[in-house]
Amino acid sequence: MEADIRRDAVSYRAPTQELALLVGLGFLAVGIGGFIPGITTHYGDLSFAGHGSGAKLFDVFQVSILHNLVHLLFGVAALVLWRTREGARAFLVGAGAIYLVLFAYGQLTSANSGANFVPLNNADDYLHLALGLGMLTFGLLPERLPAGASDTLAGFLASAAIFASATGLAYRPLRLIPFAILLALIAAGIGGRSMRLATTAVFFSAVCFPVGMALAVVTSNPLW
Repeated sequence: MEADIRRDAVSYRAPTQELALLVGLGFLAVGIGGFIPGITTHYGDLSFAGHGSGAKLFDVFQVSILHNLVHLLFGVAALVLWRTREGARAFLVGAGAIYLVLFAYGQLTSANSGANFVPLNNADDYLHLALGLGMLTFGLLPERLPAGASDTLAGFLASAAIFASATGLAYRPLRLIPFAILLALIAAGIGGRSMRLATTAVFFSAVCFPVGMALAVVTSNPLW
């Protein structure tokens, strides 16, 4: 009996750990994608750093070799730190704060100036804002919410994910649906009585992403 209790305690993962792992895997995927022609358009214009790097991930986000390496570094850091609750929180708070600084830096720096060495465009800036706010918020949230509050939060996030995904079918899927998937995964991580709704939101958002992208291409609507 005591061995089972210890095993359950060891195997339990806090929602912050699951989120840190998912974010880390996302960073690794994006970092690797930045080095793959096709996923990254204008690949021949990829330079180590500087605003002159004309490569764009998904034909939207301006990237360079340095930018890709930063994504990979964050992904590795997440894989190292997610194994403990303290490490996962440290990653989410630290990375969230860094991305908010990057957003502010991008807003204060001219796109064609030498100071834009990463480089960053408007799409990068707003993605950094969303990532920074999301990671910092969930890194600072208390692990145990008041009774019923976690169920309410999970239900709200899952519902928001479904709404955003449905909207993304007709309007800018690359801007809305990845954010919806993140909300759905967070809701699933919280679990509780809203777990069925959260699971539905995850599958619905995942299906909406390729469908929304295809509809945008067919109808010549903007992806971003």
